[in-house]
Amino acid sequence: MTSRTRFAVLGVVVTLTLAGCGGSDAPCVAKPGAAPGAVDAPSDCPVSSVIAVDATGALQDRALAQDVSGAALRAAEHTITAGGRLRMVVFAGDANSVEVIYDDDVPALEQLDETRRGPMEQQLRGALAATLDSALGVDDASRALTERVRARARGGTSDIARAMRNGLRTLEQRSGAVAMTLVSDGAQASDQLMLARRLQDGDSRATLARQLGDLLGSAKGIDLVQAVGLGRLPDRVNQSARRTDELVQIWMTACEQTGATSCTTTTEL
Repeated sequence: MTSRTRFAVLGVVVTLTLAGCGGSDAPCVAKPGAAPGAVDAPSDCPVSSVIAVDATGALQDRALAQDVSGAALRAAEHTITAGGRLRMVVFAGDANSVEVIYDDDVPALEQLDETRRGPMEQQLRGALAATLDSALGVDDASRALTERVRARARGGTSDIARAMRNGLRTLEQRSGAVAMTLVSDGAQASDQLMLARRLQDGDSRATLARQLGDLLGSAKGIDLVQAVGLGRLPDRVNQSARRTDELVQIWMTACEQTGATSCTTTTEL
């Protein structure tokens, strides 16, 4: 396993966050959870989350697709239980053309005047899992959805950075705790940057990280930006541990360049 986490929370930010947290003494900010993709925050802290799921490799390997789906659902779990805006999309190839799995507000318990979520929580969790599994080809419940996603993967490109950039721009419009999760092998392949190929050719990691960071744009004000599943290829194809470590480090450095409060990158799903 290769994973890295970086926090850059200034004391003044913590003080301001504490003041706006409500009933809990803990700051209402999103942080990486214990499991890959998970988002951690106080139970009374709504988190607005964008989750971008790369289907390129998952469509070729059902076992990998199941792991990808699990990581994406973990990223959504806190918002399902505590509330916030939840947007989950699946992309393959052109990240401007996505399948929207979910995009709506999840009410906080106090908005529902309830002390526990009950059936609504289970219904949302089940609907997300079923739709995501169909999009990734885990099951055949919706062949039309699966085929739409497969059609997007036929161009031979994988514009992963744009998928994250689009998510970050969406979160710029949200107040409160916010988190961006990318579930992808991280092998950016577009006319702007052929990351895996240039890494294989021996290009400078610092140069590649800077170019990737430029493509990601700004994440200032975003509590958490995480990329999980980096280097995970279909059919259990293994690239060298060194190459995987380099990919994880490049994504970490690129994330730090965005100015996000916290960055996490890992190979794990």
